[in-house]
Order: sequence, then C-alpha cells, then structure tokens
Amino acid sequence: MPKRVTIKQIAEYAKVSVATVDRVINQRAPVKSATANRIIKAAKELGWRPPAVFENAIHDIDTSTTLNAAVLLQKNISPLCAESFERLSHTELDPDSSLSVDLIDDLDPEKIAARLLKLGKKHDIIAVTAIDHPFISEAIDKLKSNDVPVIALLSDLTAPNLAGYVGTNNRKRGRTAAWAIHRFCRDRGTIGVLIGSHRYLSQEDREISFRSYFREKAPAFKLLESVSTLDDEKQAYEATKILLRENPDLVGLFSAGGGSCGARKAIKEFGRDHPPFYVSLEFAPQSRIDLLQGGIDVILSGDFDQIAQETVAMMTEIKRDGNTEKKSKVLPFHLYTSENV
Repeated sequence: MPKRVTIKQIAEYAKVSVATVDRVINQRAPVKSATANRIIKAAKELGWRPPAVFENAIHDIDTSTTLNAAVLLQKNISPLCAESFERLSHTELDPDSSLSVDLIDDLDPEKIAARLLKLGKKHDIIAVTAIDHPFISEAIDKLKSNDVPVIALLSDLTAPNLAGYVGTNNRKRGRTAAWAIHRFCRDRGTIGVLIGSHRYLSQEDREISFRSYFREKAPAFKLLESVSTLDDEKQAYEATKILLRENPDLVGLFSAGGGSCGARKAIKEFGRDHPPFYVSLEFAPQSRIDLLQGGIDVILSGDFDQIAQETVAMMTEIKRDGNTEKKSKVLPFHLYTSENV
C-alpha cells in the first residue's frame, strides 16, 4: 500500500507553505513549475504515490488556469497583508498569471467604487478590502455583468453579486479580545473602544461581539461609546489621549480597526503606573517591538501569507468553474503576546 503522507509533512520537507502544497496536490491554483516540481519530488521522496491521472495532469498545473488579477487594499489597514500579496505574486504565481496589488488611502465609497471599475477594465478578477456601501455594491454588480468577479478580502460585503469572501471569524476575534481584557483586569473599571469605521462589517462584528461578551459575562465593567478613528494613527493617538485624560479608571482599551500604533504611542506618553490593558487586531511592522516593550498586550491577527494564498486559490477556482454562488473561506486567527512573537 502507498505510504500515507500528510500535506504538512510535504510542506516541511519541501520548505514551502501548507497552502502551496495544497494548491499543487489538489490542483487548486496556478503555481510556478519549479515550485510544483519541488513539491512533487519531495512528496515522492516521502513515499507518496500519486494516482496516474495526477501524473498526467501535473505537467499542466501552471497553465490550467491563468489569472489576470488585482487586489485593492486600504493603505491604512494591515500593510503586512499587501506585502504578502506582493511576495506571492513574485515567488509563487506561474509566469502566465499576473497579480497587481493596488492601495487606496480613502474611505469615500464613490472613490472606491470608481477604482474598482477602473481595475475591472484591466483585470478579470478582483479582491478588495472595502467598507460596505450601496455605491460599492453597484460597482460589484457592474463588474459581474462584465464577467469580472469580486471577492471581499478581510471584511465581508453585503453586495448580492459578490463572488466570495476570504478572512477570519471577526465575531470570535471580538469575543476573544473581551475575554483577554476581562481575565486580565478582573475588577471593575472602564473600557474604551476604538473603531475605524462602522461601515466595515468586520469591525462592526468585532465591536458587537466584544460588547456582547461583557453584557453576558462581565456586566460590572463600564464600556464607553466607541470612538471612530478612520484607521488613522494620528486620530487614534488623539482619541486615546482623550480617553486616558477623561477616564482615570480606564483599565482596558480595544482597537477594533487600524491605527494601533497611534493608540500605543498615547498610552506610552501618558505615563500611567498601571496603563490600560491594550488589545489590538492589527499586526503591523512595529507590532513585535510594541509587544516586547509592553506597548501592546495582545494582538489577534490572521496569517497574511495564508490569506493571500487562499485568495489566489479562490480566484483560480472562480475563474475555472465560473461565478455561480458566493464562496467563503474563513481562516483561523492567532493570539500574539510578548512571549510568543
């Protein structure tokens, strides 16, 4: 009998990600020939015996479905996510496919919709991180009518013609943030909440579930009204300074969106002997240092490399099989502290 070999074992042996092995073994998305061949070689050396039909198909993996894709991300949200897509486009995508990574620094729904439509003239599938708004839904409708599917990335959308969603379970992230503050603070106190925009369904889900946890399990805490920061570091900085100045009993702070570095800076400058327990959902380039220095206590973040790979896999599946019904890929998130970064 053929030896049972797991995808994880193959990934470790070939020194690639689990998602990349999955794309090759299950022929889910285009992969560079050299990478595919390295994975197949590693799998065989571990004792994996592919079926005959796979042996015939493996030579066509890099040409079976080509992509002319675009990813549109908000500049202020998760810069590491953009880096993951850029890295994937240069290292793992097959030569006949292309992936453009575009950034926009504006929450104006008309401008986001216009950018989507512009990208749709040059690309045949798009993934976007955007606020939920009728203008954006209308743009997605127009793109679908032109055979350009749109996938929601990181934050879901209510557009009826949306092709798919790739991200994390944001309700669980909100409740996990509440659990961390509750377990650490224990006693009564005031808790502040920062949110980029209520138009982001992901941030709205996090805020709702965060408050739901305290209503259910820790009603003695006082939760303040959420403060909008537009995911901007300067606005998060000013909002956090006001929260600290006006609430001497502030024991916890939850940032449900971007701008976490601004909040961390305000906490550090305020200089309390016992600063509020700070939970962020944004793993930014500075985050590791902030965790080690105590500026941030907990970060709940997705794996951006995995998110990028699963997005490309979904794009390939949609282009190969057609855009019939909305697809969804909900990925795990990770809890980072100063002791595990």
